[in-house]
Amino acid sequence: MKNKLLKGAHLSERKCREILQLFCDDLTATQIAEISGVSRVTVNNYFKLIRNHIASHCQKEHAAGISFYEQPDAASTYNANDHAYYGFSIKNGKICTQWLKEVGDEVLKSVITPSSGESEYKLLSSMFENFEAIADCSAWNLHWILPAGNKSTGALSEINVFWQHTKGRLHKFRGMSKNTLNLHIKECEFRYNYRDTEIFPVLMNIINTSGSAYNVSREYDLV
Repeated sequence: MKNKLLKGAHLSERKCREILQLFCDDLTATQIAEISGVSRVTVNNYFKLIRNHIASHCQKEHAAGISFYEQPDAASTYNANDHAYYGFSIKNGKICTQWLKEVGDEVLKSVITPSSGESEYKLLSSMFENFEAIADCSAWNLHWILPAGNKSTGALSEINVFWQHTKGRLHKFRGMSKNTLNLHIKECEFRYNYRDTEIFPVLMNIINTSGSAYNVSREYDLV
């Protein structure tokens, strides 16, 4: 069967399985290239494909209510002067993340430390009522949404643990595009939510049932 996992690639299905398993083992692209004998460029292409599948899966998991996944402009980048904000919440016992495309510094400041009139603050707060916290993924700060009186201690603790997990994974990256950042955060969300599960069969199922997204054929089967 022709390998259709990555358009234009010529790796065997066995090699694809190997890369996928090593990805699940949380090895870097450089480490996987050394182990598999596949170039780092090709491994990174597979990483991007896998992360797109993960992001799509997370979107479907949290489809009810607000949309938990927006694809940023692939050409845009973030830095210290162009903050990338993400809303964090817990839905059905799982961490959910959403890129807050339209949120700027002033809007966030108004919600975190309200100085405007009560009606305006309530309006701003309603924009974020589905979230427990907002993460600034350029300054690496976590801001809790006020008021916090109706938020459970368990939820706050869970989100804080997830944030430490995410920072630990992403702190080494600098200057990546917002699209790449989003894919990495979705990977963090996925790994955290399935931390007590063997993720290889989960990811296999996601890829095999994903349809034609990201140049993947429905007929393709890694098994």
